[in-house]
Amino acid sequence: MGDEHTTPMKSVVTALDILETLQEQGTAGVSEIADASGRPKSTVHRHLDTFLECGYVVKEDTEYSIALKSLRLASSALSRQLVYPVTKSVVQELAAETGESAAIAVEENGRAVYLCYDRANQAVRTDARLGIQLCLHCTGAGKAIFAHMSEAERDAVIEQHGLPKKTDRTITDRDELEDELAEIRETGLSFDDEERVDGMRGIATPIQNRETGELLGALTVAGPTRRINGERFRTELPDLLRRASKMVEVNITYS
Repeated sequence: MGDEHTTPMKSVVTALDILETLQEQGTAGVSEIADASGRPKSTVHRHLDTFLECGYVVKEDTEYSIALKSLRLASSALSRQLVYPVTKSVVQELAAETGESAAIAVEENGRAVYLCYDRANQAVRTDARLGIQLCLHCTGAGKAIFAHMSEAERDAVIEQHGLPKKTDRTITDRDELEDELAEIRETGLSFDDEERVDGMRGIATPIQNRETGELLGALTVAGPTRRINGERFRTELPDLLRRASKMVEVNITYS
């Protein structure tokens, strides 16, 4: 791509893209990272050497991986999130009890970000992971958050990110979306019916401070349509999430 000589801003974007690609790969060599990121090997090698020198990656033979030093950045971000210490164990229990994946999501820059994530051994593997950024309009957790934003905030998110179509079931019409968000505010439940990933469903509930009404995040469970269907989709898992979210809200509000 010929980005050997870039502006400082482009260089930072390139560096972060390479680091995120490495994070997704787990452990990888220069060629693998270059192929996955679409960057020249020389560019990848130069940035990896810088990360290595700064202690943010480690190298064994010819392969690189993210260093533990990065935990300092993550722990700093997590420490600012009120819901994290309270919901971590709840997410683990939900994953174990349901046999699916569970997460707590918060809003950042118009996206739903998984603050805590866990999955049972039999849960279907998807791209879901800690720190993943998801569209608000096509995920259970995202819609639970979206529903409790002001109209001006929703306008800003749609102006920035749009309502991209992820599957044939994604809601891309603003009026239709607003109708569903109104129902979410009334029921306290949000559903993702194959709206982000074909063959996957999710249910979510908002987490709020009971004294102030402030939205703190959303608790969600997701799994394949072959297991999450019928009463389990519409009643059993929603009831389980409601109980879990109430427990979290009490702990947050009165702790």
